[in-house]
Parts: sequence; C-alpha cells; structure tokens
Amino acid sequence: MVDPSPKRSVDGIALRRLNDQVAATQPYSAVPKAPAAKQPAPPPKRHRGKRVYVLSSLATLLLIGGGALALYLHGQFQNKFSVASIAVSAVKAAADNTVPLQGQDQGRTNFLVFGMTKDGLRTDSIMLASYYYQQKKLVTLNIPRDLYVYDGFENAKFGEVYAYAKARQRNNPQYPDQFVTSLISKEYGIPVQYWTELNMQGEVDLVNSIGGVSVNVPDGFTDYEYPTWNYTGYIRPAPSFAVGLQHLNGDQALIYSRSRHSLDNSEGSDFARSKRQGLVLQSIMTTVKSQGILDNLTKLTGYLGIVQKNVTTNLSTDEMLSAAKLVKGLNPTTDHVIGNWSTTNGFLCSSTSSIGAYIALYGVIGSCTTQAGGQETSVYRQDAISYVQNLLKAASPPPTQPAASSAAGRPGFHR
Repeated sequence: MVDPSPKRSVDGIALRRLNDQVAATQPYSAVPKAPAAKQPAPPPKRHRGKRVYVLSSLATLLLIGGGALALYLHGQFQNKFSVASIAVSAVKAAADNTVPLQGQDQGRTNFLVFGMTKDGLRTDSIMLASYYYQQKKLVTLNIPRDLYVYDGFENAKFGEVYAYAKARQRNNPQYPDQFVTSLISKEYGIPVQYWTELNMQGEVDLVNSIGGVSVNVPDGFTDYEYPTWNYTGYIRPAPSFAVGLQHLNGDQALIYSRSRHSLDNSEGSDFARSKRQGLVLQSIMTTVKSQGILDNLTKLTGYLGIVQKNVTTNLSTDEMLSAAKLVKGLNPTTDHVIGNWSTTNGFLCSSTSSIGAYIALYGVIGSCTTQAGGQETSVYRQDAISYVQNLLKAASPPPTQPAASSAAGRPGFHR
C-alpha cells in the first residue's frame, strides 16, 4: 500500500502561520498535517449546508463564448476592457483578423473554469474545457473536487488548494488561479493555457437575461436539504425536478446544478452534479446561439455589466473574440462532448480519512490508495492521466453506447 503523505515542504511554524491566515479569512478549517499512517487525513468536516457549489458550465460558456470581459489585476478590481476595446476586437474578428489562441498550433486549447464559493475563497467546482481544432469539438470534464492531492505544500482536496494558495500570496490575486492551473497541468501532463473564475450570481443573472434555459432532465430528484441563500435553513417547498424537458430560470438552473443532497437516483453525488452541469451548459450554448448573441456586438456588450461583476479571466479581449468565433460554429448537441468521471469508471475510488471525511483517490475497491500529486503512482493514476491526455477520444461514447466516460483499457475507453 502506498503512503499517501509526501514530505511537506514547509516547517511546522510556517504551516501554523498559513493555517492562521486561512482561518482569519474563514474559507474553511485548516488541513491538519497528514499522519504517517497509510490513510490520508483531509481537513475537518465543514457543515454540509455551508458548502456552495457553483455552476462551472456557465463560466465555460462565458469563457469560450466571448462573454468573459473582466480581468482584475494587482488586487484592484479594475475593468481592463471597455466597450470600445471590445468593439475593436470585434472588428478584427469580423474582418477575419483574429489572433490565434495558445495551443492552436498543437491542435488543442485547454481552459480551466473555476466555480467559486460565495466568499470567493475556494474552488468547489473545477472544469477542464478542451477545444479540438481538427475535429471542431469541445470536451468538458469536471476535476473531482474531493480528489486528494499533494500540491507541494499541503495534502488537501482539490477544492481547497486555491484557498491555501491565496493565503500564501495575499497581494497577488492571480497567483491562486495560476497555481491551481499549474498543478492540474503537471498532474495530467497537458498544457493549460487559460483560466477563468465565475461566482454563482453570474449564472443566475445570465440565465435570467437570456430568458431561462430548457434542460432535458434524465433522472428526477428532490433535494430536501438544499440551503437558502443565507444558510438559515432549507428551501421550502423542497426543489424538485421531474424527468423530461424542463424550462429553468436562473435560480432553478443554479439549484439543478448545485444540488447534491438528494437520495433519488444517485443524484446526491458530486459526479451526478457534474453531469448536470454539462447538460445545463449545452442548453445555455444552444440558447445563446439561437439568440445570435455572439453575432451581435450590441447584444454581447449588453451582458458586460453581468460579466464585470462576476467573472475574472486571463484571456485578452482579442482572445475572447477568437474563442467566440470557434464556438459560433459549434452545434451544442453534437459538437459538445461531456466527460464525466465517477467511481465506477475503473480508476477513481471512494475512501474516507481516519476522521471519517470523504475523499476520492485513484484506484478501485481493494486497491484504493493513490492520491494525486507527489511521487506515488499506480496503473489507476496512469489511466486517469491517459483519459485527460486523450480526452476527446476517451469521453466520446461509441456509436452504440450513450455512456460518456470510463477508464483506460476498460469498456468505453478508446486510446
């Protein structure tokens, strides 16, 4: 059995200072030092009702569709992009004078989309979005929030790495995004060229601004523990979604995407939540395309206020318009492939820490021992790496199978 507790690169005093900094901002309880035992020890549990999950699929739309127009630099919330600068980029795009995106010459551009918690201190949703130029396909895959990782400083869940990075460099607001991006790039051996952040109010506002979205719900469920916005209790009547085509407003789309407490049809898992995010993304893309938002500068700039308040990205305006031009030609139904990891795909497994906290590791039942990061490896970690490196082929279902994901060398994985 592999010891999942690599040597830390910070001493005890530095770690205590880091934990004190994190606690002062109240993002979460500090991760204790991993024990020498072979069982990983993640941070203490937080109250379930206070976890805020953000729809990263909307951020993907904004990122790739050209709506992510605000970049915050050097700790000052300054909008780098005016309507005039957007117009200049739009003119370039219309004249077919778009700038190439990074990765285009290699045939694949990778984006990371961070769904931020309400306090903006954690990434409880991380989506990898890859555009393949030759095939003209977009593939999205959520990185498991509970996947246990050694990031070079801490043993923690992926959803907590951002907060630790933020505590280390408080005066560099881009450092957490860059750090998480670099960590994922290193783990899976792929270049990740762009990142963006979105808070959950942005999803609500945008979905409402386009008149809602229609989602074909595959599995109905009711969530009796969905929290109110101020976390004083649960929403009543409990939100419920029936099988079939449902038209959702912004709040309903957010609930459908965030819900993880239902006991119906296994819809309470983070993996089911990720799949729902992909479905909502397809609906948003379809609606935006049908309304011609990406073709109309007036319509696009009409969403500027929403984006400025809710989105942060490292894309330039020229790159945003280049990305928008790519997405404009996509059919959201046939050209968007949803990858969906789960504990049944052959290389992820569920585990618990010595204090009973849920974590995900690489492995299967009976051999659930390998965490991300660090030096330990296994055939299951290699399967996960192969899946991401060959994402389009791996996530695309065979013509006779509707399933979207499985492990390398196992049913549904195509090298």
